[in-house]
Amino acid sequence: MTNARFIEHRITRDLLRRREEAPAPGNAPWVERLITAAAVTVGMLVLGSYLQELLWVLLAGAAVLTLGTRTP
Repeated sequence: MTNARFIEHRITRDLLRRREEAPAPGNAPWVERLITAAAVTVGMLVLGSYLQELLWVLLAGAAVLTLGTRTP
């Protein structure tokens, strides 16, 4: 095994070990939803201040997407 291959193998092994040792995200889905909701709200407010008609379309689309998603 060449030196470069040995280094590549060691890096891959270390990355796989870190992935196995990483703690499982407990509140990650809740936090992700909160960040997403805040980003969408701010985006709609900014767009709504410029294009009021587009704001209503975005609100309707967000409502459909929100009602259509299921939590596992």
